Amino acid sequence: MMELTSSSLTGASEDVVCSSNPVQTFSAGPTCKLLTKNAIFQSPEEDGSVFVCAGDEASNSALLWDAGSGSLLQKLQADLPVLDICPLEVNQTHLLATLTEKTVKIYKWQ
Repeated sequence: MMELTSSSLTGASEDVVCSSNPVQTFSAGPTCKLLTKNAIFQSPEEDGSVFVCAGDEASNSALLWDAGSGSLLQKLQADLPVLDICPLEVNQTHLLATLTEKTVKIYKWQ
């Protein structure tokens, strides 16, 4: 996860230089043969926390981390490699969906 910054080249100039700095590194397994869509999203508890969820092909699971501390919070087991991860809100209920070639699993925040 990177932090983007920008600064003016000179005080009166409209020219801007952008750069990025690593904030946190997450490792979701030793292999990556598939193009998995991972997710970065705000905590459903609205406490300012940010979560990262990524597929782990080696264990057929999705891994959920706290982006601030880098700590692994939960491993969500799947039957096949996770291809897509989607946080969503339906009727004021926060959900996290994972997609494989054959299944969609929907998890409810508690």
